[in-house]
Amino acid sequence: MCRIMAAREVYYKLFAKTELPVGMVSFARKDKDEVIQLGECVLINFKDGHEVNIKKMQKIEKRKSFMFWMNSPEGEDFIKTNAKEIGELMSRIIMNQK
Repeated sequence: MCRIMAAREVYYKLFAKTELPVGMVSFARKDKDEVIQLGECVLINFKDGHEVNIKKMQKIEKRKSFMFWMNSPEGEDFIKTNAKEIGELMSRIIMNQK
């Protein structure tokens, strides 16, 4: 899979849009059964410095199971394309909680 936006680009996209000292960046991955898993997140502490955070993200990006960052154009397109199915799944998860 060709990555549209790499860790460094996603990081600076997020950094430019926040005034907070910390943030979360999520990504999609495939599990051992090839099922797409959404919503796994990485804590980004901007006080740690840009390179520390970027290296943390690049380490995740190198995982065999990594697909894309949710804040990348590919992630945004995935959500748009699969919004109905994702919404139905989230509704089932919420309805099954006690």
